[in-house]
Amino acid sequence: MESPVQQYLQAIADACAGTDGAVAGYIPELAAADPDRFAMCLATVDGQVYQVGDASHRYSIQSISKPFTYALALQDRGVEAVTAKVGVEPSGDAFNEISLAPGTGRPRNPMINAGAITAASLVDGTDGADRFDRVLAWYGRFAGRELDVDEAVYTSELATAHRNRGLAHLLREFDILTGDPEEVLDQYIRQCAVSVDTRDLALMAATLANGGVHPRGGEPVLEPGVVERVLSVMTTCGMYDAAGDWVSSVGMPAKSGVSGAIIGVLPGQVGVAVFSPRLDGHGNSSRGVTLFERMSTDMEMHLMHVSRGSRSAVRNAYSLAEGLSRSRRRPAEQDTLARVADRAMVYELHGDLLFAGAEAIVRTVVEDDPELAVFDFSHVNEIAMVSRRTLVALRDRMREQDALAVVVDPEGVLPDPDAGTDRATRYFPDVPAAIAWCEDELLSRYGGDVAAHDPVADHPLLALLDDEQCSAVQAVMHESSYRAGEVVLAAGGAFAGVHLIVEGSASARATGRDGRSVTLVVMGAGTSFGELALGTGDVQETEIVADSDLRLLVLPADRLERLTREQPALALAVWQAIARDGYRVADRALRRGAVHQHQG
Repeated sequence: MESPVQQYLQAIADACAGTDGAVAGYIPELAAADPDRFAMCLATVDGQVYQVGDASHRYSIQSISKPFTYALALQDRGVEAVTAKVGVEPSGDAFNEISLAPGTGRPRNPMINAGAITAASLVDGTDGADRFDRVLAWYGRFAGRELDVDEAVYTSELATAHRNRGLAHLLREFDILTGDPEEVLDQYIRQCAVSVDTRDLALMAATLANGGVHPRGGEPVLEPGVVERVLSVMTTCGMYDAAGDWVSSVGMPAKSGVSGAIIGVLPGQVGVAVFSPRLDGHGNSSRGVTLFERMSTDMEMHLMHVSRGSRSAVRNAYSLAEGLSRSRRRPAEQDTLARVADRAMVYELHGDLLFAGAEAIVRTVVEDDPELAVFDFSHVNEIAMVSRRTLVALRDRMREQDALAVVVDPEGVLPDPDAGTDRATRYFPDVPAAIAWCEDELLSRYGGDVAAHDPVADHPLLALLDDEQCSAVQAVMHESSYRAGEVVLAAGGAFAGVHLIVEGSASARATGRDGRSVTLVVMGAGTSFGELALGTGDVQETEIVADSDLRLLVLPADRLERLTREQPALALAVWQAIARDGYRVADRALRRGAVHQHQG
């Protein structure tokens, strides 16, 4: 089953296609780029990567290198030393403007070229080559692989770096650079020529989103305090003279590069990268900006969007093989469920479901590929609109695969957009009711002729008796009927015999610690109750209540006693059947209790 997240990304990539803008023409190697190349990747903070287009196509990182070099300088030198050389104020100028503070010559921020050249000089190292080797290895830690330099881009850019050369020498004049400006310039141009693909950039962005920890390997790369400073500067300065428009319309820390890539960071959730070489008038990817604006609106990614923090959305997940309902089933039905119960899953969700939470749910379900899925929203507080749309899309994708999703939502946090139509989702008041429905659905799909059973002849009490014995036992049984809601057996009473359900259903109930009635087990046609009192000192410990109109066949205690006296051979067969069924029921109850205790 294809993920709805993947479908969404493909859909907006198609919807936001366009031919506005032109490739960067001032660097010959970039001018030769195919303007119609495209890729988009979204990486979550737990390492899942979605990609559209040619995500493995390599190109030079260009100015997207700047926040990562700035981060290394901060980690090497500390905030105070770096801030003495380069500020953090938006310049309002284009990326290559000569934007230096009057008097000091300090660049306004590390995202414009003057500030980026300065940041490159602040990386620890014996010379420019040593500093660049550290920078290259540093980028690789964010990308999760070793990177290299596109030598053709480096050569082309160095040959046309007249403005950057002028900036480097001007910085040296103000003692912002203290070494050879040509050496620093060479280091800076090499870092811009590092070869990456869109998947690399998404993982680099996701590492920032994950507080400096790589989302796949789990390696701590950057200190959290440095991450905060870098993301702050990316927010206010990363899109140059379009930074104000970007913060207003997209609202994510971001950085663009003239090769046509943009990265965006949604802290705690995702890193996004888009590559499309056609640039707008600000030097940013035209299609990339459009896609980020679309994602920010659809997925509520704007930093100023009011919501509570994101955390793991899937509290627990288990198959029906691990957590069958309280319904007491006939042996043939139990055999069928034992064979197919792992085709149904229960997903217990919690917290506030933002996009990252919905994506995690979708990914888990796609990986499990269940035929039936119960989504329990009992512990969910709030669901973002993007998450609602994503979960509805997941439901629709499941239906296309002949799979079904049902919902437990006692607080009504997820209204069904199709309520009242033939596309409505089934809602249940609690998980046991939803699981019982899943069992019935599995039995209808895989039970074969199990549903066509004789609730009397197939009962374990009679099934192993021969015809003569069966007739003799039925002769001493009598029919009894109860209306829905009537008490059949009161708790505390004496053993009253074996009650075989011919039609309808009943529940065994007990009083919980809070004084409320708790349903222990639900029993349908072909099952029985009352016999377990034989194992509790002949005392009925639970209350049995008719859930619907109930028709019973009863073997009363006095007739069972008379059968034992008058027909001992037949009575022995009956007692053995009672014992076998009692052990089966008790074993199943113990297993279910152990599973629920483990899940809790």
